[in-house]
Amino acid sequence: YRAAQQAGQDPVLAVMSATGFSRRKSLKLIAGARDEGHLTPRHHRR
Repeated sequence: YRAAQQAGQDPVLAVMSATGFSRRKSLKLIAGARDEGHLTPRHHRR
């Protein structure tokens, strides 16, 4: 997720390809990681 973010790519797509999850499931996974303080809480440009 972070690597894609830094590369300026869509981090959600990166999570999707890494996990094989659907977009919604990946977003939920990311939201969960955010709540635990692993990721920055702000939204990024798409």
